Amino acid sequence: MTTSHNMCNDHGGFLLDDLLSQFSSSSESAIINNPYQSTFVTCNIIAMLCFIISSFTGNFSQVDKLWSIVPAMYAWMCVTDTRTTLMAFLATLWSVRLTYNFYRRGGYNGLPFGGEEDYRWEILRRGTLGGWWTLLTNKFILGVFNLVFISFFQNLLLLYIASPSVVAWSMAMKRTHCDNDEGVQNLSSLNALDGIAATIFLFALCIECMADNQQLRFQNKKHAINSVSGTFASATKSLIAKSAENKDLVDGFCQSGLFAIVRKPNYAAEQLTWISYYFFSVAASAPAAWPQSQSQGTVLWVNWSMGGFILLCLLFQGSGWLTEQISTSKYPAYRNYQRRVPLYMPKITTLWNLLVGNGHEKGGKVQ
Repeated sequence: MTTSHNMCNDHGGFLLDDLLSQFSSSSESAIINNPYQSTFVTCNIIAMLCFIISSFTGNFSQVDKLWSIVPAMYAWMCVTDTRTTLMAFLATLWSVRLTYNFYRRGGYNGLPFGGEEDYRWEILRRGTLGGWWTLLTNKFILGVFNLVFISFFQNLLLLYIASPSVVAWSMAMKRTHCDNDEGVQNLSSLNALDGIAATIFLFALCIECMADNQQLRFQNKKHAINSVSGTFASATKSLIAKSAENKDLVDGFCQSGLFAIVRKPNYAAEQLTWISYYFFSVAASAPAAWPQSQSQGTVLWVNWSMGGFILLCLLFQGSGWLTEQISTSKYPAYRNYQRRVPLYMPKITTLWNLLVGNGHEKGGKVQ
C-alpha cells in the first residue's frame, strides 16, 4: 500500500522532505484522512474568505475572530491516538479561554462580519507611527498588506503553530502501519515528555487567564472613572492619586499583579504555550521508557514544525514593539514602567522575591 510504504521509509514526518512527500500522493489522502492535505486546504480557504470579507467590510479583524478557534480545529483534524487526542484537548482549553476573552471584549459583536476591530489596524491605516508605516495610507498597498500579511500569513501561522499535531499524527500512523519497521515497537503513545509539555502548557494557560482577568478588572475601573464628568470626576481622580494601590489608574495602564513582573504577561505566556505544544511532536519520537532507557531509540529534538513557534515568537516581537510605541505615546509614565519592568522575561530578582514571599517591587506591586 502506498501509504504504508511512504511512512515506513521516511522519518514519520520529521524531515522537510518527508513533509513534502505527504503532498505528492493523492491516493494517500483517499486511503487515510491525511491532515497534511486537509488542514492546508482548509487554511487557504479560510484565508481567502478573511481577505474577501475584510476587503468588503473594512474590518481587518476577521482573522482575529478565528485566531482562537482554528488551531484547535486543526488539532482535532489530526486525532488518531492518545497523544493527538491530548493535544487536541489542550488546544481546545486554550481556544475556550481566548475565545471567551475576545467575546467579553466585544470582538464578536455584530457577527458575522462586524465586531470590535483591533485598534492597531486603524493606527496603521492612518500612518500615525510615521516612517515606513505611512505607506499603508495608500489603499492599494494597504490591500496588499491585508492579503499577504493579515489574511494569508496569519492564517498560515495558525496552521504552523498547530502543526506539531500533524507530526504526532505521522508517528502514530508509523506505529500503526509499520509493524516490521525496526524501532517502531519502542515508540509509545505517551511518555514523560508528554507530561512535561502538558504541565508547561497548563501553567502558561493559567498565567494567561490570570492576566486576562487582571487587565479586564483594571480596564473596567478605568472606564468607569473616565465616564464620570465634572468636579466629581476630578475629586475621584484626586483621591485615587493619593493611594499607592491605585497608581495604575492615575498613570492610565495596568502595572500591578502579573504586570509588575513583565509588561506583557499574556504575550509571554502565549509564546510559552506554543513552545510547549511543539514538544509533543518531539515526544512522538521518544521511546516508551524515555528517559530511563534511551538506548531503545533516539529522540528527534528538531523537526519542521519548530518553525511555527519560532515565527510566532518573532511576530510577538513586532506586535509587542508596536503596542509599546502606542503606549509610550499615550501615557507619559510608560517610559518609566519600561525601565522598571521587562517586556517578556521576568527578572531573576523579581522571581526570587516571589519565592521568598516578598512580592513588593519598587514602583509597583506584585499582588
